[in-house]
Amino acid sequence: MDNLIDKTYNPKTAEDKWYAAWEKAGCFKPKKGKQGKTFSLIMPPPNVTGKLHMGHALDATTQDALIRFKRMKGFETLWIPGTDHAGIATQSVVEKLIQKEEKKNRHEIGREEFLTRIWKWKEQYGNEIVAQQKKMGVSCDWDYSTFTMDEVPNKAVRKFFVRMFNEGLIYQSDYIVNWDPKLQSAISDAEVEHKEVKGFFYHLLYKVKGSDEVLEVATTRPETIFADTAVAVHPEDERFKHLIGGTAIIPICNREVPIIGDEHVDIEKGTGCLKVTPGHDFNDFEIGKRHSLPIINIMNKDGTFNNGAPEIEGLKVKDARERIESILNELGELKEKKPHVAQVGHGERSDAIIEPLVSKQWFLNVSKMAEVAVEAVESGAMTFYPKGWENTYFAWLKEPKDWCISRQLWWGHQIPVFYCLSCAHQWASESDPTDCPQCRANNFRQDPDVLDTWFSSGLWPLSTLGWPDEKAMAEKRFNDFYPTATLVTGFDIIFFWVARMMMMCGEMTGQPPFKHVYIHAIVRDKQGRKMSKSLGNGIDPLDMIAQYGADAMRFTLAAGSGYNRNLNLDPERIEGYRNFMNKIWNAFRFIQPHLELAADELPPKEKWHLHDRWILSELNTVAGRMNEAIDEYRFDDACSAIYQFVYEKFCSWYIELSKNILNGNDEAAKRQRATVLKYGFRQIMKLMHPITPYITEELWSILDGKTLLASESYVESDAHLSDERVADLMNRFIEVVTGIRNIRQGVNIKPKDQVDIRLFTDDAKFAKFLYDSRHFLGDLAAVKSGTIRQKSAERPKRSVSSALTHTEIWIPLEGLVDIDEQVKKVQKDIEKTKDDYQRIEAKLSNATFVDNAPEDVVLEVREKARQFQEKLQSLQTILGQFQ
Repeated sequence: MDNLIDKTYNPKTAEDKWYAAWEKAGCFKPKKGKQGKTFSLIMPPPNVTGKLHMGHALDATTQDALIRFKRMKGFETLWIPGTDHAGIATQSVVEKLIQKEEKKNRHEIGREEFLTRIWKWKEQYGNEIVAQQKKMGVSCDWDYSTFTMDEVPNKAVRKFFVRMFNEGLIYQSDYIVNWDPKLQSAISDAEVEHKEVKGFFYHLLYKVKGSDEVLEVATTRPETIFADTAVAVHPEDERFKHLIGGTAIIPICNREVPIIGDEHVDIEKGTGCLKVTPGHDFNDFEIGKRHSLPIINIMNKDGTFNNGAPEIEGLKVKDARERIESILNELGELKEKKPHVAQVGHGERSDAIIEPLVSKQWFLNVSKMAEVAVEAVESGAMTFYPKGWENTYFAWLKEPKDWCISRQLWWGHQIPVFYCLSCAHQWASESDPTDCPQCRANNFRQDPDVLDTWFSSGLWPLSTLGWPDEKAMAEKRFNDFYPTATLVTGFDIIFFWVARMMMMCGEMTGQPPFKHVYIHAIVRDKQGRKMSKSLGNGIDPLDMIAQYGADAMRFTLAAGSGYNRNLNLDPERIEGYRNFMNKIWNAFRFIQPHLELAADELPPKEKWHLHDRWILSELNTVAGRMNEAIDEYRFDDACSAIYQFVYEKFCSWYIELSKNILNGNDEAAKRQRATVLKYGFRQIMKLMHPITPYITEELWSILDGKTLLASESYVESDAHLSDERVADLMNRFIEVVTGIRNIRQGVNIKPKDQVDIRLFTDDAKFAKFLYDSRHFLGDLAAVKSGTIRQKSAERPKRSVSSALTHTEIWIPLEGLVDIDEQVKKVQKDIEKTKDDYQRIEAKLSNATFVDNAPEDVVLEVREKARQFQEKLQSLQTILGQFQ
């Protein structure tokens, strides 16, 4: 046959060629299919500043495998891509760029110009991650691509905001937030990274007014005493309960504050006395609300102290703390200072220490929406896979907190609230107003804050399909594709994103935005550690693609993705699956020269050879397993099924069994075997395509040449192909061949030396199958002759054997090996093993060792003793067979 394929697969050539071909053919666009149903996915939008990492790669692999599978199953599929404006991240990147190039900050160039610069940066660099996703093979409809700051998402944000505002669910209030002094903005809990920081507990002395008693208060933040508004003790603490209702005097400033009783104070922990600073501590803020304490703010937005703390005004926290320590020492009000390691919040983007700060922020009351979102899961309207993740979802939604939705940034959706400077009217509007709706003056301003990035992300399933713009909804076929079928994401954003989409989209449409949520694992390094810059343990997906090919990486990620929490990734694993791709390539290299003999259709079943019945039945079983596994998001099970079938059944056995037939003189047998090989390989390509699209499309083009595999139908389970009886007989036959090979290897029979065998089985049907397949025993295990008898028959002398559940295999050794030499070797091995066993036994008989050695060491020694015992028994059995 002409035009034989290359000896090795070139992933790069195939990847570039086939992605372009799929796009040109419109393979990723929705098309009516045999199911008569739609299936839609939304891509979790990566940050526009982002670079593809292994988490994205896993996201892309599982979603792409799912959408390709459903497309081939005959669904009208739509996978919607997009990117997130990533407020803090993007603003930070551009601000640093301007600082580096122009030595200016954003305030110096002004808001309007700064936003113009960000948009320019976004157009120039913001689509880098899209090109990287295409390298992965993602089959999105790129015409649907959405950016969270596009016109339609902006309309969606404003519509939702205005409705919630008019219903009184969005309100403004003073509240304690995570304040990033470097960004000078509130940030969400998700954007705070806790790190261990070495510090101290400072034991301060607070006098009790009208008494000689002194309260010892331990704090890590003595510099905040100027904002103290109470000292708290536990109401049942016998040491201090008599002081509740009294007054304490704050050191340095000598301000009087009440002594209160609150159950938040831990009697067993610390000194039992707590300084309460509602303006600068999250727990203290809650105590302050319970006791109606005043809030004092002593900090500026840049992290320096204001004139509410005159002794440290203008200082940053570190210098302020040192100054306060010095003053307390001078006054004799610092009893002691003890080293302490604390978990301190840092800004994920800025790395600045986060300050709890009370400021005026916008909030969304989610209580009612949360109830509806909980009910949607409890009723089965939306289901988590695996189901256990619903507990994480419920943990937040069953005790929801009002959501702080405002951020003190410039890049993002500006809060659509307007203030009339003439009549002080405040209102929210879906469009930019021209005048005040109350007094008609055009003297107004817009709230300067922007919305939390998760606010626009929460409406993602709606805005990507055109909502609320009716024209866009019609163009994007909102009614056909909403609600979407499945959301694929990681467990770390279940309440940040999944819960918010469920609440916000449910509120606007009355139904959940997706039917299923598949929570995949988090990719970690091979030691199970989180991948991070500081550890230097990140694995770049693009490097892996360049080294091993996209298919090998995709298969690795899919093979590790089921219902597990973590996926520990070792590049050697990717290399191993690259070898699997090569195995498939080489299997086709064997088949290709015989394709001209192959018919397009299988012959009638009654003409199938036993081997054909077996491989087609096994293939059918795999097809059933893969359909079921992918439907249930068990990508690991799907990969395991096809890997084992290709390696252990198709290549190791069926191709081996085919070699003598294809090289023989029986033309009809050659044609039939070539036909089954071609059919089987075509089905393997279809089954693997959703997971490994490139190599399968490349090989399909040679197998078929008329159609794109991406547009073919998936393999369904077909009862006509199933033959459990033959499959069982053939699998037993494989066990016998494997048993003969193992015996030969065990006694060092040379590969070219042929053997006589004696088989013993009481299964008459299997005995006949063995007899009919006798010449294949010669091909596969160098068997020249043998007998098949019932188990009651006498066994041969001076032989080696192996017992299977259904058959005993015996090989007489006369003339094959020097039996006397083998006996000497085994006897020598027995003596050595006895010595090893006795030495270990002596250790276990030593009570001092057993009682004092670590438990794992003792267990290891016991296991060694068991292994030596087992080896001894095996050697004695072998010796008996030789003699």
